[in-house]
Amino acid sequence: MVRNKAVEEIMIPVEDYQKIAEDATVYDAIKVIQNSFHRDGMAWHGHRSVLVINNCSQFVGVLTIRGLLKAAGLQELLDDIGIKSESWGWYYMQRLKENSIRVRDVMRPINSASVNAGDSIYEAAKVLLKYNVNSLPVLRNNQLVGVVRVLDIFAVIKNYFVV
Repeated sequence: MVRNKAVEEIMIPVEDYQKIAEDATVYDAIKVIQNSFHRDGMAWHGHRSVLVINNCSQFVGVLTIRGLLKAAGLQELLDDIGIKSESWGWYYMQRLKENSIRVRDVMRPINSASVNAGDSIYEAAKVLLKYNVNSLPVLRNNQLVGVVRVLDIFAVIKNYFVV
């Protein structure tokens, strides 16, 4: 029965996900996600997120397309005349421009919203809704083993309504 099915039965294994370093630039992350997409007829297919690793190769976050769109908003601040005219604005905007925006600045930390591999699909759906996200890291013994997406849950949701 689907209500008892575990998240690990529908997740994408961590090995099948793109990874990027937390100190990479947002521009680099955009390229990684874009390169993971492929076209099948008119539709685009691919993951809408990338896993973030630190310099010790430990998983520390998830960077989503939504996070990249937020980064575009930060980039827009660089051109905001109102901020540039403030005495503090030039200093901070110059530093932002010099350092560029890094993945760690816009990623979502692994533990901010996650599920355990043995959790039910229903529990994962509740967490997705609670945190208003489209993907969740799946942990086993506090180690990342995969990612479950809204799409993965949607693929089995019809079984919740079968009598």
